[in-house]
Amino acid sequence: MDLEFGKKVAQTAQEMLAQGKDVNQTAKILFDKDPDGYNYGIGIILDGVGAPAKSSATLAKYAVDEIQNCGVGTYYNSAKLMEQMKAAVLIWQRIPESYWDKFNLALPSDAGTGAVQSAVELALLQNPQYTTIGIEELGWPAHKAIAKLARVRFKEIPQDGVVDAGDLPLYQAGPMNTTGLVRSAEVIQSRAEAAATSGDFVVLDRAYSGFEFARLINSESYDTIMRKSFELQLKPFLDAGVPTSIAISPTKAFVTFAFRPCGFLLVYNPDPSKAKDVTLALNATIRARGSSFEHPITRAFVKAMINDLPALEGEQTGAFQRLADAEKLWGELVAGTAIDDIFSENYAGLFRNPLAREEAPPAVYGSHLYPVFAQGRCRLNATGLPDDEDLAAKHVAVFAEYCLGA
Repeated sequence: MDLEFGKKVAQTAQEMLAQGKDVNQTAKILFDKDPDGYNYGIGIILDGVGAPAKSSATLAKYAVDEIQNCGVGTYYNSAKLMEQMKAAVLIWQRIPESYWDKFNLALPSDAGTGAVQSAVELALLQNPQYTTIGIEELGWPAHKAIAKLARVRFKEIPQDGVVDAGDLPLYQAGPMNTTGLVRSAEVIQSRAEAAATSGDFVVLDRAYSGFEFARLINSESYDTIMRKSFELQLKPFLDAGVPTSIAISPTKAFVTFAFRPCGFLLVYNPDPSKAKDVTLALNATIRARGSSFEHPITRAFVKAMINDLPALEGEQTGAFQRLADAEKLWGELVAGTAIDDIFSENYAGLFRNPLAREEAPPAVYGSHLYPVFAQGRCRLNATGLPDDEDLAAKHVAVFAEYCLGA
């Protein structure tokens, strides 16, 4: 550990934050400046040697074909394929056919972020009485930014809490981003029942479909993992008859970070009498976002989902495998340390976000490790752990010494 080097990096980090850069940008810039650095701050799947996982070969193939067909200078979209696309998304999410006729699908640009923002905009358009969005403590920071942009307030609830009646609930439907905590079935059921009782619309942010069960990939099938995820995260809201927007990101699942395709917005409307109103409001939301006409990557992604879903699911299986391997090694190396709790079965997904000691930044940076430090916590990407067990043990020893657990 080079503590003097670490102190300099920590000082540089504070200066960048004071200039208005966010914590994620700061971590990336610091890492890029250190040729000996190890990236624990980036929000993508890493491959065991610190490099980003290879992008989806399936989408790459369709993207090349789509771009080659863009010679005619006009607008394009996937409107004629939307019913097929809706079926593909519902199949991927393992939503039974008995629910399908109650769903609408839209394809907001900007991947998962665009899907969440569109879901919030749709909810506020349909329900103008909402003045506050309820979000989870230690949740994704963009939720607060989305609320501010929509000119409504936000109110944080405890991680296992329920949003107050009369506020728009925005829950994460998967491992918590950023903590990795997986909600219990009892908490999710209580949220669904509360919304059914209050009549509130619900937005579910589904950035990590299936990732809460990735650790099972060596003992269970991909299909079983995705079904378990549906049953835990989505089924309670559907069965309770709650009007729900499910904002889905494909980037982590199908390793499409570099392509940045559309997000998926599934809108569940259990009331047939409102079907026309929901369709009109959804169309208006997407039109206002400029997503009615699509980037070539989005059109390519639509065709890949319709024609090659098994190939994309195979790539997600690879992502699950990488995460399962990393989580297993973390579990072995943190046993008996201050951070063993965050690698129990109550946690999953790419991120963990333990409390950090005050002296953590200089010591961690001085070990050439680059997580994200914010609000007294140390957010780290689990897949940043090297496959080399000796090197991994050295990294874990630093985090275990300077982090305090959940």
